[in-house]
Amino acid sequence: MQGCIFSAHCTEHTCDQSCPIYVETSYLLERNEITMNSSVFRSTEGDISLAVDVLSEFSGRVGVFKADDTVKYSELLTYCAICQNWLGSRLHCTVYNLKYSKYLEDTKKSWNYANSSITDNLEYVKIWSESAKVLIISNFDYVSFGDYESQLILNLIQTRSQAGLTTIMVSPTSGIVTKSATTNSFAIELKKKMNSWAYSKGGKK
Repeated sequence: MQGCIFSAHCTEHTCDQSCPIYVETSYLLERNEITMNSSVFRSTEGDISLAVDVLSEFSGRVGVFKADDTVKYSELLTYCAICQNWLGSRLHCTVYNLKYSKYLEDTKKSWNYANSSITDNLEYVKIWSESAKVLIISNFDYVSFGDYESQLILNLIQTRSQAGLTTIMVSPTSGIVTKSATTNSFAIELKKKMNSWAYSKGGKK
């Protein structure tokens, strides 16, 4: 069956696209915008092993993974998390990759459009971001963090931490970009916490 990540291991001669594995994994892949052309399906064993180790290290808590290629690793972490958590998901978004720059943009747009598709989509994103068993937060590269941008993500992290859910932020190796440090206390707090949560081989810093 083309378009199924378990094709190589399938024992069925004919796929009717109704088996739970196909339905549940396809839903999660689609929700996270991972297509069969994605680079994750050409990942090296080393990259996959690293992603699995990061997921294991931060299971049930908050972590930060710094990478030169944030798009590559956020998608790979999402894919590996789907492989680990698809079973029994019953079409719930158990794994979600929150693209933070787009989330901020849509949030700000929603202030001017109370009743629109933007507002509707944003409500779903909020639900998935707060309730997903594994949340990958990416696209920090395009955000300049002030108090608002920082407090929004700190509130989300607190909500998820209280529920014992896995939250992994994929940050550029240089760290996040903050606005003037004289007024942005939340941005300073976020930067300090992200440094303390950073992943290191063999254990969290």
